Amino acid sequence: MRTLGFCLLLGVSGLALTWLSGQVGWWWVTPLVGVLIGLLLRPAWLALVTSLAAGGLGWGLPLALLAFTAPVGRLAAAVEAVFRLPATGGTIIILLTVVFGCVLSLVGTWVGIAGRNLPGFQAKPSPVHGEMDK
Repeated sequence: MRTLGFCLLLGVSGLALTWLSGQVGWWWVTPLVGVLIGLLLRPAWLALVTSLAAGGLGWGLPLALLAFTAPVGRLAAAVEAVFRLPATGGTIIILLTVVFGCVLSLVGTWVGIAGRNLPGFQAKPSPVHGEMDK
């Protein structure tokens, strides 16, 4: 139960940091959030899933909310036309934006998980009961 609570805390915090940093144009905070999730959350699969959700929602929810007040679909369709992609009404560009947020977060988490194995970051093993240090 503690792991689930810690996972939710990191996920919601990561989502909030990703969202707020995206609002001011600091896209590079997304991989940093991923690194923190990778360093703090174990096991690795849980860190990756949490990071995927935080990155995808942190980049996707602002687009979804912006779609209520701004012509997000028409702007994305214009970008599709510039890159000579098939005309899908902007769906490809919007999906690529969310995928980009997911990839940024996952790469950061991967670095964080790899960083846990560095000598300075490894947890010290607890002494086995009954063994003496030599």
